[in-house]
Amino acid sequence: MLGGTLGIALMVLVALVVLVACPAANNGGGGPGTGPGVGTGYICDNGTPSSLRDATADGLSRCVSCDLLYRLDGTTDVVGTSCGQVAVGEATRIGGANRFSVGETFPFGLAAIGDTLYMVGRNTDVLYTLDTTTGVATQVSDAGVSQFGVSENSPTGLAAIGGTLYMVGSTRDALYTLNIISGDGSPDGMAYQVGSTVAGFGRGERNPSGLASINNTLYMVGWDIDSLYTLDTTSGEATPVGVSVTKFSVNEGTPNGLAAIGTILYMVGWTNDVLYNLDTTTGMATQMGSTLGGFGVSEGNPNGLAAIGGTLYMVGSTHDALYALRYQ
Repeated sequence: MLGGTLGIALMVLVALVVLVACPAANNGGGGPGTGPGVGTGYICDNGTPSSLRDATADGLSRCVSCDLLYRLDGTTDVVGTSCGQVAVGEATRIGGANRFSVGETFPFGLAAIGDTLYMVGRNTDVLYTLDTTTGVATQVSDAGVSQFGVSENSPTGLAAIGGTLYMVGSTRDALYTLNIISGDGSPDGMAYQVGSTVAGFGRGERNPSGLASINNTLYMVGWDIDSLYTLDTTSGEATPVGVSVTKFSVNEGTPNGLAAIGTILYMVGWTNDVLYNLDTTTGMATQMGSTLGGFGVSEGNPNGLAAIGGTLYMVGSTHDALYALRYQ
């Protein structure tokens, strides 16, 4: 009888230790000053990236439930053995769709309007929406719309201001708006050039790539001059940001995806395969996280970036996949 009582007491003690050591993840919290472990937050990866749904303002995509919780201050709260830690600048693949289930082998521009994620690709030259749970694409462009109706077969950057979706492409070196309103009389996925033809956006930039917006200002990067620009949404003309900065001061000669979270601008590029923060005053980049390229998933061709709430998404053409990126 004494042995049974002692056994029960030990079980209770273990349970109390587990409860103290393993606070539940904050569904919607976890940022500084909130929830258990104030100022730390939690992240987990239970091997099923499609369950990464709880995205909060601290910039993390994390599971609603998992086998192992990690505190962001580097300590671990172990409740199992199958999870791994995601570092700043590393990616988690979303879903297992092959080529987004539409045969798109060269995903590029990425943008969000509300909770809807849009993508363009240089293989099929049409507009898609992307499911942020499965990574599966659905074509938006009407069947009769090819190359966006303007012979643009190299779509690159994608961004949104309000409900307007903008795109740049390197076939015509132009800024476009894309129609996404079904039933308005215009074909879905049709592009309309902004302004008259401005060669190289007025700056000799003939390889536009990333596109993003902050407070109704449209930003662009390109391969020719490796510079950050603002774009006039009436004329399509570019204005360089800051003074002359060679390859963003980080030797990034092939910048691609751009995205903004609040007033912070992020960029990825092919030269180093890492995540950057871009200063919107000087145009200089600062690398985020590890110096190791490939985002922890061997993604050597990062292309589009976009944000929905506090989640930063990326597409890449090494694996033709959608990822969530931890950025802080």
